[in-house]
Amino acid sequence: MHTDPASDSATYLIAPRYLAGPDPTVNSTLSDRLRAVGWSCESYRAGLVFVLREGGGLMAACHAPDGTPPGQGPCPAMGWEFTARSGSGRPTAWSVRFTPATPPELPTAFATALSGADAAPGPGNASPHYLQAPGQADEATAPLREAGWRQDIGAYWSVWYAPDQQAVVTTPVPPGTDGYGGTSWLLAARRATDRTVLWMAVAHPNTPTPLMRALCAALTDPAPVPRPRAPALEVGATALAQPSPTEIARP
Repeated sequence: MHTDPASDSATYLIAPRYLAGPDPTVNSTLSDRLRAVGWSCESYRAGLVFVLREGGGLMAACHAPDGTPPGQGPCPAMGWEFTARSGSGRPTAWSVRFTPATPPELPTAFATALSGADAAPGPGNASPHYLQAPGQADEATAPLREAGWRQDIGAYWSVWYAPDQQAVVTTPVPPGTDGYGGTSWLLAARRATDRTVLWMAVAHPNTPTPLMRALCAALTDPAPVPRPRAPALEVGATALAQPSPTEIARP
């Protein structure tokens, strides 16, 4: 059921969550969460840069707020970007980038897995969890299979389509021994009425499998997410209006 906003105080529950759109409030919550678990934060031009040194390595996240003009923020065309390296001055091991219109529940789930307390390396593995070699793509996409997404298998990669055909996940192709020729993970969603892309996320093929699994799990989570307004009809989401506090208190 689609509904139109009745008032500025109305809250909507949107499903599926990959069609819910952005929400600055959740972005602020993610920033606060990173600070709470020990990430340092500095302002950089129009954005924020977060850094966490852990296990001998270095993790970083940067956020360019909505409306940041190209060239004015640390991630000009991206809302959130996460990176990891083995130490200061070392090459980037992997990066994951989310466009500004990405529902913030997705980068939040990724950041939670990245800095979670249960993410310690397993027995016999000296590398921190965020620098471990990636496993099989099927391990990361298991939540898609469990949620009933359809798989299209190619020669070196596979594409997963949501039941409504409005979201897609493409698995990566690792680069050759010379470091070239690979492709990245791609996650994206489109409008119901045409092929206009609503948002996308790109992840380097070296991104650790547990982190990508957390992202796929967040993408398929059936729980609706709150937003202050309903998406446009052409988006194709279901928006259920919730009563405002005033309406709840009214006799």
